[in-house]
Amino acid sequence: MTIAGSRLRQHFAACITRPGSALTPLSAKIWIMCRRAVSRHFRPLARSTFAAFLVVGASLGGGLGIDEAAAQAIVATINGDPITNIDIDERMRMLKVLRKPSSRNDALESLYTDRLETREAGRYGVKPKDSDIGQEIVHVAQQMNIAPEALIAGLQGAGVSPDHFKAHFAADLAFGILVNALNKGVEASESEVRKELAKQGGKNAAGTEYSLRQVIFSVPNGASMAVLNERAQEANQLRQRFADCESGEKIIYTLNDVAIRDPIRRTTTELSAGLRKILDDTPEGHLTPVQRSPQGLEMIAVCHKRPALDDTALRKQISEKILSDRLLADQRHRLKEMRQRAVIRQH
Repeated sequence: MTIAGSRLRQHFAACITRPGSALTPLSAKIWIMCRRAVSRHFRPLARSTFAAFLVVGASLGGGLGIDEAAAQAIVATINGDPITNIDIDERMRMLKVLRKPSSRNDALESLYTDRLETREAGRYGVKPKDSDIGQEIVHVAQQMNIAPEALIAGLQGAGVSPDHFKAHFAADLAFGILVNALNKGVEASESEVRKELAKQGGKNAAGTEYSLRQVIFSVPNGASMAVLNERAQEANQLRQRFADCESGEKIIYTLNDVAIRDPIRRTTTELSAGLRKILDDTPEGHLTPVQRSPQGLEMIAVCHKRPALDDTALRKQISEKILSDRLLADQRHRLKEMRQRAVIRQH
């Protein structure tokens, strides 16, 4: 036997034997990681598939055997990539935090999808950076209406490792980037936009146009609660006196450390639902309730409200929605085809 063969046998034995005790789920995971490491190190002598190791083990002899618990830890493979009981348990916990169906079968299907997405994106050299994955986590948190920090804390509190959930978000992101690239140049047609616009009521669907001015009461960093309360009282006094933007602007110029910004125009479709409600509840010519911000205490002067005549923002929103739906449909179609071609073995 060559020196390389002897070294392979030593590493192989260390990876697959557990004398005197059965493998726990954790040790089974470590065993699998060890097997992959040996495969990479001795690639000229043995390939990374599990079957190749069985062949090498049989030829080396010596009574080497794989513990039954370790064999049971691998529940399935997809295109040769193993999925363990540990992977499934961790995925079930992750899906529950993400408010998705979290049965054992749901977890297995989710892992299949991740493997397929990662493999396909890798074929085209698509690999998101850590910063991109961070933005994807922020996006998912926004869809769930929670803070990104709360989402990460929830995942870690449920026992989901950072490597596990980052790999999931990276797979989704990479495949999305790939599908977008493959559909580069695809846009919603004018007829599609007009048809959807008509469904929503034509130009009337553009909603309301608001003329707004931001009013800021500056507050020093680290200001005491007494100072904050005093400034809030001054802001509320201005709200009572403010009757229209023209006269209100003159009042603001007489106050200390108070600024009023230039007018801006926004339509219903450009505003969040929460801000729209605040503006709709505020009479024309008056100020919205006082809110704390990094700049100090802020209010918005609602100078005018009128039916929106320009439907540009709405048309853009409709176009983006049509394109998003089309890309999502293409993603699902490609995944379905990859799933049909995949070699899946359950143990």
